[in-house]
Amino acid sequence: MDMDNCFFCKNSISKERIPQRDAYEITCPACGYYQITGTAALCGIPQGVDEKDLILFSSYLRNNSSLENPIIIQGNDLKEIKSRVAPYEKLTPIDKINLFIKYLGDSLKFLGDRIQINDNDYTRFYCLNSDEMVHIQNYLIQRGWASEEPYPLCSLSVDGWQVYESLKQINIESKKVFVAMSFAPELKYIFDEAIFPACDECGFKAFRVDSKDHIEKICDKIIADIKESRFIIADFSGQKHGVYFEAGFAQGLGLKVIWTCKKGEEDKLHFDTRQYNHIIWENPEDFKKQLISKIKANIK
Repeated sequence: MDMDNCFFCKNSISKERIPQRDAYEITCPACGYYQITGTAALCGIPQGVDEKDLILFSSYLRNNSSLENPIIIQGNDLKEIKSRVAPYEKLTPIDKINLFIKYLGDSLKFLGDRIQINDNDYTRFYCLNSDEMVHIQNYLIQRGWASEEPYPLCSLSVDGWQVYESLKQINIESKKVFVAMSFAPELKYIFDEAIFPACDECGFKAFRVDSKDHIEKICDKIIADIKESRFIIADFSGQKHGVYFEAGFAQGLGLKVIWTCKKGEEDKLHFDTRQYNHIIWENPEDFKKQLISKIKANIK
């Protein structure tokens, strides 16, 4: 590995060695901050992982890893890149436009305030390159949602602020909670005795995609249901790939994800979720109590 350049996007980086863990702290203009072990650095990118996969993985790191809560990439984690970025391939141009507007609204402090959008910021919005990001910015200007500013500055117009406020309200009134979990019969009691009643007590309606009749393609139905939900609960007991997909897609949309896992399986969590604070449950009563507290504390 050329440690002068990012393992994923090939940008010039700053790095610090962590001797006690045989790892490196990486600060990259496109990927942000992450850590990678020496073993992973020597492994190289696996066959089958293409440039698009690496760009989306850079976006994943930019949006989910931080100095306070870093993603630590180990050797075996590199084999998971292709499956881990699959949800972000489902983001539409409209999803990316909405992410751009949300980012501006969350970052700007007042009408007329401006922020700097640099070429490497395309990863914030899961764009495939800076040109796609510039097209989004130009579209916002054409619609009158962003004010014309000298590059690389960007600001929202009054109409843009209205769009931002409407985007914040899209799911705020929703009472739906998408539950991503294993459909194994031995885990259904957790939904029935913990997740559903906990959400109900907090004023929400939890559902699993297998509990509804539908004629659409299952993937299309999942995406539509997630987009309509106020937040999602992702239980990784059983380590099902579908749960990782659904949690990743929800994250890409900017939805709140509540992470949970059965006690004894937390060491099996994959690299892209293990840095999050999971509810580790032992039984339905314990799970329900923790989940109610988490919902009340995090869902405003």
